[in-house]
Amino acid sequence: MGVERDQHANAARHELAHLLRTWWKDDPKKVTQESLARQITERDVQISQEMLSRYLKQSRPALARPDVIRAMHQVLGRPPQDLTVALGLHARANTRVVLPVEPSPQGPPSQQDAPAAAQDTPSADRAPLATDTAAFDRGEAPVQEPVDAPAVTRRRWPWAAAAIAVAVAVIVVLTAAMTDRDDDSSAKGPSPSPTASPFFAGPPSPTPSTVKCWRKTCYGVDPKYATCREDATTYYTGDGHGILVELRFSPSCQAAWAKMTGTTQGDVVRITNNAGDTRHYTQQWGHDAHSPMVEALNPDTAKACASTSRGRVCATTPADSTPAPTPSPAPSSS
Repeated sequence: MGVERDQHANAARHELAHLLRTWWKDDPKKVTQESLARQITERDVQISQEMLSRYLKQSRPALARPDVIRAMHQVLGRPPQDLTVALGLHARANTRVVLPVEPSPQGPPSQQDAPAAAQDTPSADRAPLATDTAAFDRGEAPVQEPVDAPAVTRRRWPWAAAAIAVAVAVIVVLTAAMTDRDDDSSAKGPSPSPTASPFFAGPPSPTPSTVKCWRKTCYGVDPKYATCREDATTYYTGDGHGILVELRFSPSCQAAWAKMTGTTQGDVVRITNNAGDTRHYTQQWGHDAHSPMVEALNPDTAKACASTSRGRVCATTPADSTPAPTPSPAPSSS
């Protein structure tokens, strides 16, 4: 029930991320995300490169703030109608959908049957918000106003079941997420199945670690959530300044990524292939990190480097006892 209620908001959030990503990629100056975040910050809108990257992600993007959308619109010089569309998508992604309540054949619930929350006197600060859709046509950010408080009392008790359903879904997702480990942890044994959760019902859903890709479709994919990690091997290494850098390559996916160890927050790990495709990751915590993947026909067509405050280190030394990669055929479309 909660998933159905959020489908329209999720679709609007993904559509907004796609629109903002198109603004950035179509910019004739070809600014980097780091440069774009800096120019937005210069307009008194605080944003980091990491957060901007989350706004532009293809999968599970974060919902961009309206002030960031406006500043990004100014920096990239987009036409006025683009801002109207973007703010409209933000409003759709940020608006809760209130579903009608089916009347019971026995009439409205009594005070004894209704949840305790329905018996409380609704306060103005807890009333839901209604979106001013006319603001979209004026190119303004939509204004949300409180809905009539008595309507809240009538609608509040059915949401108790919805809240329980959402809580169960969150527990299932967290249980699945805790089974994921770093791309080298597969040797420690199989991850526990989500069916171990007492709240799980129905057939198990695919976990993020079952994502499949090949060559170009691997671009930007986190190897932690892909099958590429299963046959990946370190083909080149590099060390210096107390840092170890590895070039990891998957023959079945024909993709490569970079991994760094002994690093700290703010250090950057980057993978680049011979075609000029590059992906990087800025470390947020811990002492190791890895980049997303890029296409690589073999490990010699990619380069892994780490840029830190102590210096730059690249993986250029062949790893000991590294098997020669055997290219895999294209995966079947069936």
